[in-house]
Amino acid sequence: MSPFRFFVFVFAVAGVLLSAEVASGHGGSHDDDTGGGEGEPAPDLRSKGLIVVKVLCLIIVFAATFLGGISPYFCKWDEGFLLVGTQFAGGVFLGTAMIHFLSDSNETFEDLTSKSYPFAFMLACAGYLLTMLADCVILSVYEKRATGCGGDVEKESK
Repeated sequence: MSPFRFFVFVFAVAGVLLSAEVASGHGGSHDDDTGGGEGEPAPDLRSKGLIVVKVLCLIIVFAATFLGGISPYFCKWDEGFLLVGTQFAGGVFLGTAMIHFLSDSNETFEDLTSKSYPFAFMLACAGYLLTMLADCVILSVYEKRATGCGGDVEKESK
């Protein structure tokens, strides 16, 4: 069995086990998170089923992270695929930061000054451009050093 098929099998089994545990750990048919309304008792956050689901989710997240981290040692990945995956991950983190932090920082900047200019958005764009500039400079220096020393070590080993 190839390592890729093994990883797919492990993730499929983990997904089935997790979905079965989540289905059995559901405490009721209502969506209300508050609980305790109209004579209902508050939900028990220390119930055995909920703790088991949390522990299983923790194990699955750890295992998925670990397997994803060690997979380059066992599987030969296409460099283009890794590049696109890295760019996608960077976009996800950047999007998450923009969604969660930018609105709060914009409100804070509005309280600090009487001007109606969106300083938070300007600083976010400036930080992004500064990061891109640093990336371009580092890449340029690295390429000049690699061509001056006789080429790229990784390309020579292929």
